[in-house]
Amino acid sequence: MATNIKKKLVLNFLIAITALILTGCWTPPNANVRPTGEPRLIQSGVSVESVQEQATVQAVDASQRIIRLKLSYGSPITCKASQRVANFGQIQPGDKVKVTLAEKLAIYVLKDGRLPAAGGTDEAVNFYAKVQSVDPSYRLLTLQYSSGQIEVLKTDLNAKLLEMQAGDAVVLQTAEAKAIHIQKQSAMAH
Repeated sequence: MATNIKKKLVLNFLIAITALILTGCWTPPNANVRPTGEPRLIQSGVSVESVQEQATVQAVDASQRIIRLKLSYGSPITCKASQRVANFGQIQPGDKVKVTLAEKLAIYVLKDGRLPAAGGTDEAVNFYAKVQSVDPSYRLLTLQYSSGQIEVLKTDLNAKLLEMQAGDAVVLQTAEAKAIHIQKQSAMAH
């Protein structure tokens, strides 16, 4: 009887140690790694949709339906407001808004922030995020912005996710505001 108890205690101890060792081996994804392969464009026109919980309106061009926003992670973005944004005429600079963006991204493998161009010269690519992780089974692309903020985006069916990896550079090509909700300021706020 005592031998069975000792065996169970030893087994439980070994299971606990194994669990601790295995959890110590896991490391979170890192977007600062260098992707493998030659510098190149992986894919252009990758469609994603993101919901920004907090953005500040910086400028509005009502005649062109263009709006400039400062996103919650600090990056400015200029986009066209779709016709579905019914309250566009009410939006003013300084407003705090929640915005749903339909974006098109380009994904690159860069070498020191540069891409070989025609004539043997290198072209600097101004990217605004890096790929942190890729989940092809759910079509998810996790990005890390220069501010350190992380966002998970759902891609369209045509995204070449199997060719993307952590460290790839992400360039915003176009953005359209599909919905804008003006967030009212609290009456107590000054």
